[in-house]
Amino acid sequence: MHINKTSRGIKFPFSRPKEVVGVDIGSYSVKVVQLISSNNRWSLDRFASKTIVFPNQPEMNPVERKQIAIEAIKNIIQEQKITAKDAVTSVSGNSVIVRYVKFPKHTREELSQTIQFEAEPFIPFPIQDVNIGFHILGDAMENGVQKMDTILVAAKKEMVQNKVDILTDAGLRPVIVDVDAFALENAMSVNATEEELKNVYLVINCGMSTTNINIVENGISRVVRDVFISSSSFTKAIQRNLQMGWEQAEEQKLKSAILLTSQEKEKLMTADDNVAYQVSTALISPARELATECQRSIDFFQTQSSEEKTINKIYLCGGGGLLKGLDKYIESQVHIPVEIYNPLSRIADSDVLSAEAGIFSQYAVAVGLATRKRGDAE
Repeated sequence: MHINKTSRGIKFPFSRPKEVVGVDIGSYSVKVVQLISSNNRWSLDRFASKTIVFPNQPEMNPVERKQIAIEAIKNIIQEQKITAKDAVTSVSGNSVIVRYVKFPKHTREELSQTIQFEAEPFIPFPIQDVNIGFHILGDAMENGVQKMDTILVAAKKEMVQNKVDILTDAGLRPVIVDVDAFALENAMSVNATEEELKNVYLVINCGMSTTNINIVENGISRVVRDVFISSSSFTKAIQRNLQMGWEQAEEQKLKSAILLTSQEKEKLMTADDNVAYQVSTALISPARELATECQRSIDFFQTQSSEEKTINKIYLCGGGGLLKGLDKYIESQVHIPVEIYNPLSRIADSDVLSAEAGIFSQYAVAVGLATRKRGDAE
């Protein structure tokens, strides 16, 4: 396996995809996207999502959760008339490690043969338990010795196999297992001009259990982190502070907002809406933690360069990114413009885009996965 030069995902030795469908299998829902490539441009063909975990469901074991995900994907394929059989999915979380490493100078073929040995010092898991991929960024000097900057990725085989099994049992052929952060990078690329790609962006993909933080410079990921201040963190904060069950807390989270100004707070108090005020107060703590993680990522990015670099914009996506007021709160803390990201903005027809733009942000990873058919190395 290796990280493909075009999109730097983990690629496994299956057949090369021709027409693919991107399948983002999250802990809360599955998202499916099929794109069409024509004249070096991408356009949206099909997309849909289905919830696989409901708040009022009893706790499910992994086998039950897996079966629900399989059935959800089957239903989407049937309902949306998905034609592709080759599928691309991705992994993230604490079973995935991304490292930026300076390896001794090798050819790609040489590094492929020695990667198990070279990678072992950087991987906190037994080397036999992980799949490893890499992508060579370019030459570098370290203490007067010529080396090469390399992105090293390791994913636990058990997690990868679980995703592969879900796709297979849903009637698809798994051809590539990518990493969420690199799929986000691809989604950015298909929606940006060459000039826009020269900027530096921080992408926050806030899922139910994991948030991907990714800093992209010149179209390439320079900082990749998975943190666990996620959508469920906001729900749990409401549960703790207002003594609510999960379902009620989820409902309040979607209905309420993080309030920033004294005028907003006073308006609620005047309306005697004490619950909304308490919810807003409860949401501040996880929002502050998320903003702190973003700032840490920015600080790390800037220390890795000999010249001062500016983050031009923060893009917020994922289901958790739609929390009302979260974009404005992060902007107020890190002092960088924050925008809710629409991964369909330049690939969907106007009739699709006429819907509420916010609902599209959850498809960012799936869009990136669906682009993996072009230029992928064997």
